[in-house]
Amino acid sequence: MRQALAPLVASVAIFRDNCVEDVREIVRLLRPSLIEFHGGEDDMRMRSFGVPYARALHPDVWATMNAATIHARYPNAAVFVLHANEVEGGANDWSWMPPGLGKPVMLAGGIAADNVSRIIGTLEPWGVSALSGIEFVPGRVDGDRMRRFLREARGGVERR
Repeated sequence: MRQALAPLVASVAIFRDNCVEDVREIVRLLRPSLIEFHGGEDDMRMRSFGVPYARALHPDVWATMNAATIHARYPNAAVFVLHANEVEGGANDWSWMPPGLGKPVMLAGGIAADNVSRIIGTLEPWGVSALSGIEFVPGRVDGDRMRRFLREARGGVERR
């Protein structure tokens, strides 16, 4: 997969509670720019791979932790990935997003061409994830949807 990427294209390896050996092997083969963790991994484990890491946070985390608590739990996270598809309103309601994160934020969950420009223009995230918004069936990306998404995302950035 790494060899198929164009020069200067960053790769992200995504894991959820994988064993240490599996993560190390993927890091060795893929040489990702960032590792994104979604499971119960703690800060020490996530930083042990020698690659900057993104901590995915789902809305249930915000019910029990504020920004200071999250920073204390994941002090070495380079990026926080906030998922909205599990909350009422999904990607159309980011009012649950806590203030004061102080690190780059990537937004995910239900973001598509129809709402990405508004989300970027309003919330100014470091990045957005488009997977569900560009698939025509789970696991199959639609090229036309991807191109429309990118066009709309660029429009949101230009309106900042």
